Amino acid sequence: MENNGAKNAALRIWNAIEETFVEHTGFLFLLFFLNYFTMAWSLLLIRDEWLALEYGCVLFLATLLLTALLRRFLRPNWLTWTKRLLIFVSFLPFPVEVFVMYTYKALIGAGIINSILETNQKEAVEFLQMYVTWREVAAVAGVCAVVFLLWRVLRHVEIPEGRKRLFCRGAAAAGAVSLGLICATFASFFANPLLPIVRVVSATSLAVENAIAYHRLADAIDTKIELTENNSEIKNIVFILGESTNRNHMHLYGYYLPNTPHLDELQAKGEIVVYSDVISPHSTTVEVLSELFTFCDYESEKPWYEYHNLIDVMNAAGYRTHWLSNQESSGMWGNVAQLYANHSTMHKFTRLRDSLEDSGILDGELFPILDEALRDASPDRNFYVLHLMGGHGLYYNRYPYAFNKFKAEDIRLQIGERFREIVAQYDNALYYNDYVVDEIINRFRDKEALVIYVPDHGEAVYDEGGSIAGHLEENPDRHMIEIPVIFWASKKFRDKYPEKWEAIEDAADRPYRTDDMIHTIMEIVDIRTEEWNPVKSVINDDFDASRPRFFGDENYDTQIRGK
Repeated sequence: MENNGAKNAALRIWNAIEETFVEHTGFLFLLFFLNYFTMAWSLLLIRDEWLALEYGCVLFLATLLLTALLRRFLRPNWLTWTKRLLIFVSFLPFPVEVFVMYTYKALIGAGIINSILETNQKEAVEFLQMYVTWREVAAVAGVCAVVFLLWRVLRHVEIPEGRKRLFCRGAAAAGAVSLGLICATFASFFANPLLPIVRVVSATSLAVENAIAYHRLADAIDTKIELTENNSEIKNIVFILGESTNRNHMHLYGYYLPNTPHLDELQAKGEIVVYSDVISPHSTTVEVLSELFTFCDYESEKPWYEYHNLIDVMNAAGYRTHWLSNQESSGMWGNVAQLYANHSTMHKFTRLRDSLEDSGILDGELFPILDEALRDASPDRNFYVLHLMGGHGLYYNRYPYAFNKFKAEDIRLQIGERFREIVAQYDNALYYNDYVVDEIINRFRDKEALVIYVPDHGEAVYDEGGSIAGHLEENPDRHMIEIPVIFWASKKFRDKYPEKWEAIEDAADRPYRTDDMIHTIMEIVDIRTEEWNPVKSVINDDFDASRPRFFGDENYDTQIRGK
């Protein structure tokens, strides 16, 4: 009897679901379309067709079950108004997210919302003039028209009841199977906001938190620069800020795979100086950026934002400063970089995104932004910072298919097949990074220019058969902080400033930590403030190579180097 009771209850529930589909077909399809379209678009962009299909099946099943519940518990009038409200709420973010997908190839996130919150009227007008043409208006209007037609047509569409029930059963089965597959293999997928309206609310909340944190930081930073000397003449200083780059995985530094062909060639020609013994002060981006561009170092007693930063120093010296970034434009890891960007004469990001959004956009997207900056450059002096994604995980997001050169079988580490595949992906990311750095250099080849390549920190990638891939501030191994530092100078620069180039060459093997980078750059460009210290400039004759290089409480040379 109990089995029959359960069976009858299950049949009643299923019949209710089928009746729901038969009676509300148009509503179901429209609600599904509004909440599925942009997510499916984003998944197809990364060529994950199966996940797009599985997500679609799960979303349709959820839409069907929700409607069945509403039909069961609401009166007809309440049900009608609830359906209209759901369509209205789902439609509100729809045209906006379609535009964002079309323009930025991204879903609405905190980076987008933060930019909206930070935009003034003038910037809004400039944005609309730049991105919103009749084509964009026509495209969004066309999509909205399709939604309207779907609503009008599906409300009155006549499909035989038998076929509706058959489709309902198939959709429910597909949704149930897909739900199981996603839960088994993509459990983290459900940790992200899946509906447009939820994305908007979640992103807005996070963007407000980010904006508050950023403004506190911006209010605290010291921007009153007093130069004690300014003899700067160099036309172009270019600082390529890399990401998560372990020099021990670069052929230029002796790695067994040939993943730095362009830099190898530049070294053979004598066009670059490769520094052999440099470490980062930290193994996370935000901590590094707090010191890399300021006078703050491990010996400092004040918070980093109470020290002057390089962007403001270069501005005070008369340089036009450019911050061009393929990293996040806001967020808990992006606020420090955003502060430097906003202090620059001009700044641009390849995409508006928050720290928690991994867009997977390639560093090559910086090329047109750099070309634009070069066209808008000062005829006198320019300082460029190009912030790359470099070797940041997920590694397979950092390079196009054409750079998928190395495979798991090429990796010599004694680790499992899956881990060797990850190492190969990292080596491919550095292979592409080599191309990106070379392309940036080529844009300055005919100018008077000095290019400095410095990653923020390194990256452990199962080295020496280890079990870690990534970087962390606590108990790091040497691979997380051993980084490449490379100087390239154009012929015009070398001919005009031979003594500077010679000083750069002579310092190539000195032990160095990049929290002192500001002192070195200021010496190269002949700018001084009271905070500048020749002992901390690696190219100065008074450089103190005996200073211990601490990472936290550990001495790198005596405690970390051998890890």
